[in-house]
Amino acid sequence: MRKTVFLGLIIALIIGSCAQEKKSPIEGAWKLIYGQWHLSDTQNYQFPGNINISQIKMWSKEYFTFVGQYKLDTLVTDNYGGGTYKFEGDRFDEEVIYHASKASVGQKIKILLEIRNDTLIQRWPADDNWKLLEKYSTEKYIRLK
Repeated sequence: MRKTVFLGLIIALIIGSCAQEKKSPIEGAWKLIYGQWHLSDTQNYQFPGNINISQIKMWSKEYFTFVGQYKLDTLVTDNYGGGTYKFEGDRFDEEVIYHASKASVGQKIKILLEIRNDTLIQRWPADDNWKLLEKYSTEKYIRLK
């Protein structure tokens, strides 16, 4: 009888230690497939379109990072950055810790984020009430396996 109880406890401990922590649906690596950026009244870019971009964005439990390259006419620019984030529902707060553009370091960005199967869509900037500004940017990513 003692052996049966002891064996049952051992099995329960093994099963309990194998339970995986639930991952956030954004965790992993994503590839940019579409983008539209409204930087100002005169600076608007679209991919595919008037700018060519290759970019990967990755999320872990608490951090995000991205790396890519932008090609506009003959200008080629490496782009990278990363930081911390908070994600609840469709509300996503990024805090930029490092960025290719030093002016972006320290920025806090409110983003509306949507996931549809293997597609992630982010739109920003949102105001303090989580409403998108009139001219907002959009990026669409697909999950990498």
